[in-house]
Amino acid sequence: MEGKNMKMISLMVIVMLGMFVGRSSAFSKDCFVGCLTTCAVTHPDLHMLECPFTCLKKCLSGGAPANKIKSLGVHYCNLGCATANCINKSTPQNPRGDQVEHCVNSYCAKKCTN
Repeated sequence: MEGKNMKMISLMVIVMLGMFVGRSSAFSKDCFVGCLTTCAVTHPDLHMLECPFTCLKKCLSGGAPANKIKSLGVHYCNLGCATANCINKSTPQNPRGDQVEHCVNSYCAKKCTN
């Protein structure tokens, strides 16, 4: 009976750690919107897609990679997917952080890990 309880506790710990690690590398709308606002104020002369792309790249680069080569591939897949599908309607004046965050964390995350 005690061995069964220990297995259940171990499984719960592994699941919780997996959830924690997954969240630490997720794209954050707060990072994106804050960066976009700062970029628009400090670089008003940039093309309207340069700030969203720069901020997307910055906010996707969070989290330490466990496996550098695989992690690098997933990072570039996410960056390409998000650039093509998620930031096309985002501007410094209207960042649409919720929409970008949902797109990156659901659509691109699924596409790049499969």
